[in-house]
Amino acid sequence: MATPTKDTEHFDDLLTCTICLETFKVPKYLPCLHTFCESCINTYIVSSVEKGKITEGFTCPVCRKIVSGEDKLEKPELWAPSLPTNHFVTSMLDKQAIKKAEKMCDSCQLNKEKTKAKSWCTICEEAFCEQCEKYHKNFKISARHKLLNLQEMESGRTPFKVCEVQSCEEHPGKIIEFYCLDHSQPCCTSCATLTHRKCENVTSIQKAASGIKQSTKASGLSQKLREHVILLGEIIDDRNKNLADVENSTEEIKTRVTDIKTEILKHLDRIEETLLTELTSTKKQVGIELKDEVGMLSSYSSAVKKWKTVIDSVLEHGSEQQCLLQINKIEPKISELEQEIEDLVKNIKSVKVVFSPSSPITDFIRNTKSFGNIKIDKSSVSSLSCNLEIDKVDFRTGSINILQVIDVCNGAGSTSGIFIQNLLLFTIHNKKKVVQV
Repeated sequence: MATPTKDTEHFDDLLTCTICLETFKVPKYLPCLHTFCESCINTYIVSSVEKGKITEGFTCPVCRKIVSGEDKLEKPELWAPSLPTNHFVTSMLDKQAIKKAEKMCDSCQLNKEKTKAKSWCTICEEAFCEQCEKYHKNFKISARHKLLNLQEMESGRTPFKVCEVQSCEEHPGKIIEFYCLDHSQPCCTSCATLTHRKCENVTSIQKAASGIKQSTKASGLSQKLREHVILLGEIIDDRNKNLADVENSTEEIKTRVTDIKTEILKHLDRIEETLLTELTSTKKQVGIELKDEVGMLSSYSSAVKKWKTVIDSVLEHGSEQQCLLQINKIEPKISELEQEIEDLVKNIKSVKVVFSPSSPITDFIRNTKSFGNIKIDKSSVSSLSCNLEIDKVDFRTGSINILQVIDVCNGAGSTSGIFIQNLLLFTIHNKKKVVQV
């Protein structure tokens, strides 16, 4: 895991692992350019593979992009060491340690000894104590390396450019010495002789990087990243405002529902409970969607901010070569990021939770003043006498005026019924009876 730092300075965000939230230790970066401690990303990879029961890859902890493991080693626990080291971050960590007078001799640390460093080799990018410095000068291969005094570097009297020498990502043991203009790729001697041997425009890395920090390409990339940071910030603010509006609207709806509840009968409590459940579910669903949008936009914003910090840092503190390399890493990601942001923004909708009382509820509240009207209903005398006369009819001898015949036995013919004014008569043919209802 990473080790905590005492002083935040200006590069805390750039030098902090997003998994353990501490200063990087052995920084490794993914194809999406997000950087993590080797031990942190190793633990994450192994855990992801075990939980998902997959071996073909894993997702970036920050932007959730899938990192293919098909071309990696078979064992997931060996994927992290095979990831490329972020040499720029490593150099920034060295610079930070030098400024704090905390830099230890790199050679002594290999022997598990802690000795305070006295000098810095700009070629090997390593710090040496007084004794190791002597040994370093005695070797023919390193005798002409430029060494800087750390005390002078701490005081600012000696300029310190990070990442003067860069290792090849394809061949970690080789140093980048060339640049292929045809493919816009840095090359070591192996790359130049193997992969780019047929390319016509291969020049030295120093010549290719000359003036890159003052070029419109570098300033344009920095400006574009700044614009994306601002744009993503505005979109995130809009999404958060929309989320707050949804929260407020749901509270207003709850208040309105409560007001309606006090105006209707107690037997509508069940309907109220159902409505509130639906409201809570809708709020949760909308909240999840909006938070997903905010999360996705935040991941884009985080990526852009990281790239912006890297570009600004390398423009201010990095070498020409490092500036070129960082531009080559970040610039291809911009078009992909722009397309993803455009696709996401196209699908963004302004979401509101709207409540509309049903018509029966509003009509009930507006029109119903009581359970009903109580009145005295007096039947007319003529109607009463008519009913009495019908009651006295002798159905066995009298004539019957049939108004309607209903077959209640599906054509069986054994039973049928008729209506006579206010009476319902059933005839049972088998028993030769007439039944009055």
